[in-house]
Amino acid sequence: MKKILFIAVVLSSFFSYSQREVNYNFTLNFTFTHNENFGEFDEYLQETDWSFFSYKSFLFRNGLEVELNRLVSAGINIGLDWHPDLDVLAIPYYLDTKIAISEVDDDKFYVSGGIGKLLKISNAFDKGNYFKIGLGYHIATENSNSFILNLDFHQKEFTEFENGKLNSLSIGFGMLF
Repeated sequence: MKKILFIAVVLSSFFSYSQREVNYNFTLNFTFTHNENFGEFDEYLQETDWSFFSYKSFLFRNGLEVELNRLVSAGINIGLDWHPDLDVLAIPYYLDTKIAISEVDDDKFYVSGGIGKLLKISNAFDKGNYFKIGLGYHIATENSNSFILNLDFHQKEFTEFENGKLNSLSIGFGMLF
């Protein structure tokens, strides 16, 4: 109950403090690894596997972002992380801050950081802590939305995981409305 109350207070303070722009954003992030089957014949596809990289995990993020001033924005996000090779599912919810490094017209290059928790809604999901740091670029369009490109480092600290931490570097694409 305390967590729900805390999230409600944070959300209400975002909306009441700022009469500024509130945006919805979502990103799809992927992590890649070196393909261990590079150059080997694939029996299923009946061809040689020449892809150097292979997909390792899928991360979906969405949330609300409040622009505090021209350079700084803060937001609250929730996501879904799936690491099939490790059989890990996680739902991170976190507070995120973006600080603009450079801004040209409506395009913005920024650094971001986030801290939060991993939500355990069933036995299939892991709980723990979540940290994120990254670089991103908002590409403005003629409409009021923007495209998002980002490179993020994620760290998940699991309470019931053999090594305790799962680090990943992801490339993401998304939109800001």
